[in-house]
Amino acid sequence: MSVIDSLKRPEHTGENRCLPCTAVNVALVVLIGLAVSVLSPLVGFVVLVGGALAVYLRGYVVPGTPSFAPRVVSALGLAGYFDHGVDAPDRRSESLDANVDPDVMLSTLLNAGVLVEEEDGLFLADDAREEWESTMATLRKTTDEELAEAVGNAVPFEATVDAEFGGISLDGPSMSVWISRPQAIADVATLYTVVERGVDPMVALAATEPMRMFTEVCPDCGGAVEETTTRNCCGGTAGLYDSPEHEVLGCADCGAVVYEFPDE
Repeated sequence: MSVIDSLKRPEHTGENRCLPCTAVNVALVVLIGLAVSVLSPLVGFVVLVGGALAVYLRGYVVPGTPSFAPRVVSALGLAGYFDHGVDAPDRRSESLDANVDPDVMLSTLLNAGVLVEEEDGLFLADDAREEWESTMATLRKTTDEELAEAVGNAVPFEATVDAEFGGISLDGPSMSVWISRPQAIADVATLYTVVERGVDPMVALAATEPMRMFTEVCPDCGGAVEETTTRNCCGGTAGLYDSPEHEVLGCADCGAVVYEFPDE
């Protein structure tokens, strides 16, 4: 792998490029480059070229750009100029779905002690949560390639699993999906936790997405998870701004989307 290849971030460039993020970063690079050039034209030129190259290869240079750039563009009234368009790909994660009746899945999880039913709703059993979060903490330390291997070992069928575009792609006999790294961590932890309690692996597979509704800590960074909204921009939560498209459970620290509530 060349130095250039190691700098590339395909999940934030090409067809996945966020135009508001690019615009904000280019503007900042130009401003900083011009300011530095007042003191040293040569250094200012280096800043401009280096910054432009970084934006081209990585999508952005300022940390946390996906969480604030769309709001900046919206606040300036320029959101319409940076629309992703109706033909832009939907980069939301898919799910490791299985053809299992939801009622059967629910009753199975209750009987296995994974979920408990109380007067004010369904909750994750304390011991199940402890094991679930402990497994997520272990998976959090893995590389993307190691996580892909864990996904391949956990799913109850033969599949080709690869780390790509900042997440995990899975191609099996009955499904071909892409899930984000945080969701892959949560789903593998669900499979281990639920199957260990005697649940059929295919039922456990069907439970992976619903189980994310009970997430309290971010699978990827360990930060607090909160209910918020996001627009389809760079795949990260962007808070309440402009016209939010999706209600989600997202990490307050890293912006990862853990669970997406169904559109009404």
